[in-house]
Amino acid sequence: MNQYIQDILSQPAALRDALNNYSTSALEKIKLSDFDRIIISGMGSSYNAAYPAFIELSKHPVPVQLVNAAELLHSFMGTITPRTLLWLNSQSGRSAEPVRLLEKLSQPPACLLTCVNDVASPMAERANICIPIHAGKEDIVSTKTYTNMMAINLLTAVQLAGEDPGAVISEMRAAADAMESWLADWEARVRELNSMLGDFNELFLIGRGASMSTVWNGPLNNKEAAKFSFEGMHAADFRHGPLEIVSKGFVAMILAGADQTSALNCELAREIISYGGRVIWLDSSPDAELSTLLLPKTSELSCPLVEILPLQLLTLVMSNRKGLQAGQFRYLKKVTLRE
Repeated sequence: MNQYIQDILSQPAALRDALNNYSTSALEKIKLSDFDRIIISGMGSSYNAAYPAFIELSKHPVPVQLVNAAELLHSFMGTITPRTLLWLNSQSGRSAEPVRLLEKLSQPPACLLTCVNDVASPMAERANICIPIHAGKEDIVSTKTYTNMMAINLLTAVQLAGEDPGAVISEMRAAADAMESWLADWEARVRELNSMLGDFNELFLIGRGASMSTVWNGPLNNKEAAKFSFEGMHAADFRHGPLEIVSKGFVAMILAGADQTSALNCELAREIISYGGRVIWLDSSPDAELSTLLLPKTSELSCPLVEILPLQLLTLVMSNRKGLQAGQFRYLKKVTLRE
């Protein structure tokens, strides 16, 4: 078993470490009303992992933005004011864009909050508040750093909103247990996914809401780990034009997602099938009319933590089909140090 597969399987244990080590004291002296806005930023998996926290914070009156760190650096620096909570994610704490952003700041924000895996990094040392994600050593494609970043971001968002993170921690502990049980049969699940995919010409990953973290990070993982490219798209955007490409040989993996919008996703799944495409429905409960890849059962808030698991296993399917060793970089290194 290579290190990449070990990292996938170690995510439940890493998540428990993050939950066990999460300290509420770091955020006790600040509250949302201290700021005129919150700007959350990062790159790659660290950006994608922030989306559920962004949604949670958007339920409250203080404006919140989620901005790619490169765009923030080169196009939106003027949005950072002396009353801004600037929240930067980077598992390494050394990524080129957020580090350059901090160097270029002409005026400090009201508070610089960073979520990092390396607490000795420049971003950690520069922060007013640094919240470690406790993912442990990871030298290749982001797996446990992604899930831990998401969990810590969600806990931070909940606490910033003035709510007790204790209940969320309990939900995430249950999610870690569910992830561990699901991954115990990982080889059988890889075979199942390979069989469900069959032969295809085009593959899309479709979702909405907090599932967009998975919609973005699933294809990213597959490009990195399996050198396999496919598209992730918001379910509503897929209706605005791309639905035209559906035909025989088209496969959509569709995330059921939150109860509020799962019926819309289900309607799209049925329509794709009616046009000759195939659908793999990802949900914690089987659908009588859709070919369902079962996810671990979790709370709705914890659902994005488990949705990524089949997409990580997809990297093993596609690496095997291509005769590659999964998770090995050809041109890149773990940390991107140049823009």
